[in-house]
Amino acid sequence: MKKLVLATLCGIASGTVLSAEVSEDRIQFLEAQLKQIQSELEQQKQSQLALKAQQEQSKAADSKSLSSMMDNVDVYGMIRLDGAIDFKSTPETRGRTINQINKVPFTEPDSVRSDFTAAASRIGFLAKDLGGNPNISARLEADFWTNNGKGDGGLRIRHAYFKYYNWTFGQAWSLMSTPEISTDAVDYSLLLGGSILRTPQVSYAFKLDPENTWNIGLEYMAGGDRSSALPALTTKFVHQSGPVHLLAQGFINEKQAQTATGDIEKIGWGVGAGGRYRFDDRNSIQGNYFHIVGDQRIAAFLIQGSTVDGAAWGGDYSVDTTNNELLLNEFNSLNIGFTHKFTPKWRSSIAASVVDFDDSSDYAKANPEANKRLTDYVANVIYSPVPKINLGAEYHHGKRETFDNKEADISRINLSANYSF
Repeated sequence: MKKLVLATLCGIASGTVLSAEVSEDRIQFLEAQLKQIQSELEQQKQSQLALKAQQEQSKAADSKSLSSMMDNVDVYGMIRLDGAIDFKSTPETRGRTINQINKVPFTEPDSVRSDFTAAASRIGFLAKDLGGNPNISARLEADFWTNNGKGDGGLRIRHAYFKYYNWTFGQAWSLMSTPEISTDAVDYSLLLGGSILRTPQVSYAFKLDPENTWNIGLEYMAGGDRSSALPALTTKFVHQSGPVHLLAQGFINEKQAQTATGDIEKIGWGVGAGGRYRFDDRNSIQGNYFHIVGDQRIAAFLIQGSTVDGAAWGGDYSVDTTNNELLLNEFNSLNIGFTHKFTPKWRSSIAASVVDFDDSSDYAKANPEANKRLTDYVANVIYSPVPKINLGAEYHHGKRETFDNKEADISRINLSANYSF
């Protein structure tokens, strides 16, 4: 039967019908050809199996590599609802959930006003041990606090940096910021006079010993309508030992105004000091002080609108075109707070803040409608029913005073509910 089949195949290939008397040599030739084809098919099959095994091994290795990489990435964030109820001198536009004591109007509203937003919700990614090196990490964090927290759905970059050993490259906490010693607050932007500034920067940390670190950096502090020829030179000394956490800070920066007759420059500078002392696990006191010349962006709730000369750079300085000179604004700020934990679920803080602008400066004389003094007194209570959930209420009573003796009282309640993950 096998010979008959082979003979038939041969007949089809040659185009002729073979008879039953096909020669034995022809049949043997065809059998050899079939064996060769079978051998080649078997080789192809083995090659395909080997390739499939190799692909599966590669896929498993990639999956293991991806899993290993994801093991080094922490995903974190916060879902947060903020609200505020204003009883006096509230801003007329939305975005009122944070304290805007620096620019509240001097006419009281016809009725109580409130505002709520979820724009402070955030998400972040922290990648550690990049390339298997524990000294290399990266962080990307964003929230929805665009357009002054009005919740229009846009993303705002909070942090975007990587660390290479003691170097930091990207947008991170300014060396002039103070979040690590701030009093516990319900207001998303913390308290008057503190600093939560984040800047594009290149900085380096000198680890002097386990308790002391000295940081130095170049930071872009201009932002918005501000301009400068060079980044600001900043520095920060940190001491941590047991219950004590101390900061000493400073910066120097060239301020620059672009006018029709050319650029005008002047040096701005500032220093700061602050700390926290924990009496025990339940009680702590904290505060900070700033003296700053020519920059209001560093401290919270100080930025003012345009000065009387129409300049867009706000309250940092104004331009004396007659003498071709920048008139720098100058202020001292101080805030101090006390925190007490009643139980693991209940805690409360009280705080007082004051910012005094120099009313004898040339800036003050040229800008009588600018702020002279801001004060804010705060009391809050925060309840944590379960870990990672905080419910808070906070009362603010403050005052805004200008160089021309206008006054506005502030009375508001801040509310917040957040879940951290």
